[in-house]
Amino acid sequence: MRAAVFEKIGVLNIKEVPKPTIQKADDVIIQVKLCSICGTDVHILSDPPGYIATPNTILGHELVGTVAEIGEAVTTVKVGDVVVCNPNDYCGTCVYCKNNQPNFCENIQAMGIDVDGGFAEFVRTSEKVVFKISEDVAPEVAAFAEPLACLLNGTGKIRVQPGESVTVIGAGTIGLMFVQMMKATGAYPIIVSEPSELRRKFAIESGADFVVNPLEQDLQAFVKEKTGVGSSYTIDVVGNQLEACIDCTKRGGTVLLFGVNAQAISNVAQSKITQNEIRVQGTWLANATFPKAVEVLESGVLNLSKLVTHTLPLSEVEKGIDLLRRGEGVEILIDPTT
Repeated sequence: MRAAVFEKIGVLNIKEVPKPTIQKADDVIIQVKLCSICGTDVHILSDPPGYIATPNTILGHELVGTVAEIGEAVTTVKVGDVVVCNPNDYCGTCVYCKNNQPNFCENIQAMGIDVDGGFAEFVRTSEKVVFKISEDVAPEVAAFAEPLACLLNGTGKIRVQPGESVTVIGAGTIGLMFVQMMKATGAYPIIVSEPSELRRKFAIESGADFVVNPLEQDLQAFVKEKTGVGSSYTIDVVGNQLEACIDCTKRGGTVLLFGVNAQAISNVAQSKITQNEIRVQGTWLANATFPKAVEVLESGVLNLSKLVTHTLPLSEVEKGIDLLRRGEGVEILIDPTT
């Protein structure tokens, strides 16, 4: 089969590789319909990398597909089912797994990072991380399941109430999904900080009340002008905006750190956190939120199809990654069947 293989820092090649086969009784082979490009994929291919992946691994982890083959012990899905999957296969036996924190699993196998992923015609994973989704959900919407499940893990930590203010830093796919979720809670005002003109436009269409280009305006002053004192909640979906988040957050407010950039180092005056009683909360991956994500997608409460800017063949995956890196796309889908 054809696949996009990460060979070394900055190098991704489309090549012929063996199709995955059943190796364990709980294995599921998925024929990939679509797999979206994540910011993590951009970080992996950066030089130096902002996220570390195993060389000679097929990238891609946000996928929707059809079950093509199952192991003899599989009972929850059958051949022909449309499915999405948690790309982070957990062991189930380490201390964290036994404490219902599989997102911290000590033996986690991350699809598209540690093991082969979805920028391919087929992918193998285990039954426990595969979730059936209604065939009525368009594939381009179902592909949002993984980022939505991660997002729901984050929103569960902050519990935004109607009338509370929210600033979202970064208007890629995750940022725009946060905007839609915050709008659904009744948050006001919702402010989005984003350098890309295209993405600021998408932010307004997704429900943001105000947008700002932080390269041209003082973000902290803008947020204070619109809120009076600062945001109740400030969300970093970029991965290097901790200092900006703290500066934009009101006394007693909360910072949610979602984005990851392993190269980012912040110089933060700790006294700002202490004296203003700001809560800084990290959120990592999905944690028992995939069933909820599937329900949200099936409900149609979010308008996610409008976030899709490109659908590209597997041969153009590097073009898609470059578009995302330059802020010239939002949700970019790869179709490995073409």
